[in-house]
Amino acid sequence: MAPTINDLAARAAALAIPGRSVGLHDGITLFSAASAENPLAMFYEPMACIVLQGEMEVTIGSTVLSYAPGTCFVGSIDLPVPGRITKASAANPYLAISIALSRDALADLLAEAPQVGPERGKCYAFGPVPEAVPEACARLLALQDAPDDAAVLGPMIRREILYRLLRGPQAVALHRIVASDQRLSQVRRALTWIREHLDQSVPIADMATCAGMSEASFRRHFRAATGMSPLQYQKTLRLQSARRAILAGSEVARAAFAVGYESPTQFSREYARLFGLAPMLDVKRVMRTEGA
Repeated sequence: MAPTINDLAARAAALAIPGRSVGLHDGITLFSAASAENPLAMFYEPMACIVLQGEMEVTIGSTVLSYAPGTCFVGSIDLPVPGRITKASAANPYLAISIALSRDALADLLAEAPQVGPERGKCYAFGPVPEAVPEACARLLALQDAPDDAAVLGPMIRREILYRLLRGPQAVALHRIVASDQRLSQVRRALTWIREHLDQSVPIADMATCAGMSEASFRRHFRAATGMSPLQYQKTLRLQSARRAILAGSEVARAAFAVGYESPTQFSREYARLFGLAPMLDVKRVMRTEGA
């Protein structure tokens, strides 16, 4: 009998470390969290996420996705993603398997199975876990007790998981990783440029120039790729970077200045809008939760 998501969750729970990621294989990790209080500031590189237990909400632009057991997210572009775990406890933690998506690995797979899915579409997809993926994941979890076998069988199982994803509803997003799309390549170039200039107030016109597009075309293709406007992307990335610095001990004003904010009031207002509390109250919330 094929394993269910509940079966996977039970096996994964024995390997999980709350609040940390545990490596299962090259590019594949198991994440666990026992608290549903603190907001998360995540940065998604191309990846697939398979939820085994608990629930989470993530926001991409104006779209809110509700992760639940048996759902799968696939993203093909770098995205700053605010989120929060909505259902988790010490007895039943949030559990999810994350798989880094390699352009080369997908290209090799598509060369052997060119008819597995469409070539164009959005840069992220969300829906039920494709059939047969849970069975492959169960075999991967079982390998954690057999490191010699894992060295040989792990790459095969990883390849199988990618193939099953290419057969499922997330195929569109996977194809976008390897698609020869000039506009998408231009947007990716702009994303890198934005990340490298977080401390600067960059006009949209300059971003468009970096991408090699007109401003109108850049706005349109950027939103189609990321689900948000260029300024919204930049703001989310800035606030996430500042939050990491603040939680690591940086002064609020110093962290704000480091990501391009000149007004502490504006920074605190936008920080609270994204994370639910002003910076120092957020720090106290995190310390209280981690000390529990």
